Amino acid sequence: MNDENDSGPDGGRIDRVSLYKETLKARMDPKQYDILAKAVHETAHLIAEGHEAGPVGGASQFTDEVQREYATVLAILLTGRMDHRLVELPGPDGSPSFAIVETVVADDPAKLQELREKQRRFVTEQQALYSELDGIARASGLSSDG
Repeated sequence: MNDENDSGPDGGRIDRVSLYKETLKARMDPKQYDILAKAVHETAHLIAEGHEAGPVGGASQFTDEVQREYATVLAILLTGRMDHRLVELPGPDGSPSFAIVETVVADDPAKLQELREKQRRFVTEQQALYSELDGIARASGLSSDG
C-alpha cells in the first residue's frame, strides 16, 4: 500500500480489504466467493451507516471456508491490519469453532491455550444457561414444543 492510501479517512482499510478479496476470488469457488462478497458488502454498509455488524443475508449459506474468510475480511475491515491469524477453538463437545487473533497470540502456545480454555468455559456456561432457561420455559408452559 502506498502512504497516500494509508493517510486517507479509512487508513487504507478498503484497499487492504479489496486486495484480500482479489486473492479470495482467485482461489475460492465462484458461488462461495459471491456469497462472501455479498456478505462483506452488506456488512461494510452497515458499519459505514453507524450500525453494528450483525447477521447478513445469505449467512445460512456460509460454508466453513466462507465463515473463516468472512471473519478474516471483517478483521481487516475493522482494524485496517492484515497480520491476523485464524486459529481453531473447538467447542467443549468437539464442535468446530475458530477465532481471529493477533499473530503474537497465535504464536504463543500458552496464550492460545488460555484463549481456548476461556472459550470452552464461555460455551459451557452458555449451554448451561440455555438448558436452564429451556427448563423454565417448559415448566411454565411457554415452550413451543408443548
